[in-house]
Amino acid sequence: MAAGLLAAGALSGATPALAAEGEGAPDGGGTSARASGVASATVVNPLSVRSLSDLDFGSVGDVGAQGGSLVVAPGGGKARYAGAARSACIADGTDCASPHAARLRVEGEPGRAYRVVVPESVLAHSADGMPTLPVTGLTVRTDSRPQAGAQGVLDHAGGDGFEIGGELRIPPGTEASHYRAQVPVIVVYG
Repeated sequence: MAAGLLAAGALSGATPALAAEGEGAPDGGGTSARASGVASATVVNPLSVRSLSDLDFGSVGDVGAQGGSLVVAPGGGKARYAGAARSACIADGTDCASPHAARLRVEGEPGRAYRVVVPESVLAHSADGMPTLPVTGLTVRTDSRPQAGAQGVLDHAGGDGFEIGGELRIPPGTEASHYRAQVPVIVVYG
């Protein structure tokens, strides 16, 4: 019981005073102090996240001396190239990797809100051993609340999906390669 009272006092900012038996009354008359309380907890299913696909920037061509960037947004849409960045794919190339956002699935307590936390940046790796490149501006789009960014709600079965996009920064002199990035995420209720 004393531990519960001390914890409650620590949370409220007050310093609890516990009286030993016989010391409860100001006149030392032997009354004892007693306390009781009620605690409750709600048990919810833990959240689990499964990666369905990595953030993929596809095959990026040589950027020469200028450099460039490539933005892949969550929720589909065409990749946006800037500077000297361009796709290394030919128009009818069937074996060429297309840029796409990372796709993940989250499962937990049905009907509860959740939030996705991503890092400020990650590194993209090439398929053929080229140097890693920075990926910044990571953004999240959930299936259940696409306009709410990283905020989603689990459906009646306890599931939802989300996508992560970002910007690949391509320094001058980078040769053509296929770049992908794995994005670590933290998903919490709330």
